[in-house]
Amino acid sequence: MKRIIGILILGLVLNGCVAFGSIKNPITADRLAAIESSYGIALSAAVAYRNTRLCKKNEQATLSNVCAYRSVILKLQAADRVAQKSLVDARKFIKENPTLDAFSVISAAQQAVTTFQTIQAEYGVK
Repeated sequence: MKRIIGILILGLVLNGCVAFGSIKNPITADRLAAIESSYGIALSAAVAYRNTRLCKKNEQATLSNVCAYRSVILKLQAADRVAQKSLVDARKFIKENPTLDAFSVISAAQQAVTTFQTIQAEYGVK
C-alpha cells in the first residue's frame, strides 16, 4: 500500500513539473531591448558631454562657454558602470532562464538606467 501511495505521489510531482515547465517568461527580450535602447540614448549624451573640454578651476559653464565638469563626468562614469553591469546581468538571466520570471533583474537594469538618466538631467547633460 505504501508503495502505491509513493508511486502516486511521485507521479503527481512529475506531472506538476511538466505543468510548470511550460510557463513563459512574462518579461520578454523586447522589454530588455527597450531598456537597452533608452540606455543607448543616455549613453550617447554622456559621451558627448565627456568629449567636451574640461572646465578650468572656478570656470563657469554657460551657453557661450561650453565645458564639462570633472565631478559630473565621474558621477556619470560610476552610474554607467552600474547600468552596464545590470544590463549584462539581465541579458544573461533571460538567456539562461527562459521560463523563469526575470522581473527582478529587469527592474534592477531599469533602475540603473533611470539613475544614469537622472544624473544627466540633474547636471544638464543633453
